[in-house]
Amino acid sequence: MNVCKPFVFFLCIAVISGCQSRQSAKAPEDQQAPVESILSGDFTISGAYALYPLAQKWADDFAKIHPGVKIEISKTGTGQGIIDLLDKKVQLAMVSRPLTDEENEAGVWIIPVAKDGVAVIVNQKNPYLGKILKQGLSPDEFQRIFTGDKPVLWGELLDTVGNDKPIVYSRADESGAAEMLAGFIFKEQSDLKGIKVTGDDEMIKSIQKNPLAIGFCNFSFAFDIPTGERKENIQIVPFDLDYDNKIERKEMPFKNLEVAHRSIWLGFYPESLCRDLSIACLGKPSDPLITEFLKYVLSDGQENVQESGLCKLNNVYIRSGLESLQ
Repeated sequence: MNVCKPFVFFLCIAVISGCQSRQSAKAPEDQQAPVESILSGDFTISGAYALYPLAQKWADDFAKIHPGVKIEISKTGTGQGIIDLLDKKVQLAMVSRPLTDEENEAGVWIIPVAKDGVAVIVNQKNPYLGKILKQGLSPDEFQRIFTGDKPVLWGELLDTVGNDKPIVYSRADESGAAEMLAGFIFKEQSDLKGIKVTGDDEMIKSIQKNPLAIGFCNFSFAFDIPTGERKENIQIVPFDLDYDNKIERKEMPFKNLEVAHRSIWLGFYPESLCRDLSIACLGKPSDPLITEFLKYVLSDGQENVQESGLCKLNNVYIRSGLESLQ
C-alpha cells in the first residue's frame, strides 16, 4: 500500500499536467477574433438632403462592421426619393416630411430615425437685422414674402423707413423643408416664389452672398457642426407667433445648435416647422440586410445623429421603431 500511494500521486500529477497542456494548446483557438459577419449584399437609398450626410455616415460605419455590405446613397430631395422608391429604383428613401395620403395608399412604410426643424434665414449683415431680431416676422408676413403677388419692402414689413426689397430664395427640388414652410403659411410648395436653388448648401451660399436675402433651410445647415454656432453671415429669423411685433423669450432665435435641439423637444419652436426625418421602404422591410441596417440606425447609429447636426430620438421613439421592425 505504501508503494502504491506515491505511484497514484505521481499518476494524478501527470494526468493533471497533461490536461493543462491540452488546455494551453487550445487557448489560442478560443481567443481568436470573432468570425466575420455573414451579412452581405447591397442596396440603394435616395431622397432628402437633410438626411444625406447622416445616412452616408451610417452606411460607411455599417459597412465597416459588415464588410460584405455595400450601400449607395444619393441626395435627390424627398419627393424624388419616394418616386424612386415607388418605381423600385431604390430599396430605401430618405424622407423629411409626413407622407401624403397617396403615398400611404401606395404602401410606403416609414420609420423615424432623427428629428429636425426648418428655419427661415437672413444674412447677418442685413441692414434691418436689429428690427428683425427685435420684433420678428409673423406668419402673415412670411406669407407675403414667399407667396405674395406684389413685391414687399423690408421697410413695409418692419414698419420702418427703407425701400429695399427682400431678395427671396426658394427651392427648385422636391424639398421636405419647402413643403414644411409652405404648410406653415397654409400654402403648397408650388406656391413658393423666389429665386430657385437646389439643396440646403446652395441655399446657405446664396443667403451668405446677399445682405438683403431671405430664404429657409434645415436647422442642421444653418449651424457649423463642429462648433455648434451659426454659420458665417447666417441669422435665424424669429417668429412673431402672437402678432405683437415683439419677440418673447421663447420666440428668440437660437444662438446655437444645442439650444435649437432643446427647443424642438420642449415645444418652443412652431410644431408645424418641426418634423421627423424618416427612412421609407415599400412595405415593411423583409430583407434581413435592410432590417439589420435599420436596427443599427436606431441603436448604435443614434450616436452619430447629434454629430451630424440633427436631433437624436428619445427612448420612446427608439423603442417604438425597434418594435415596428419585429
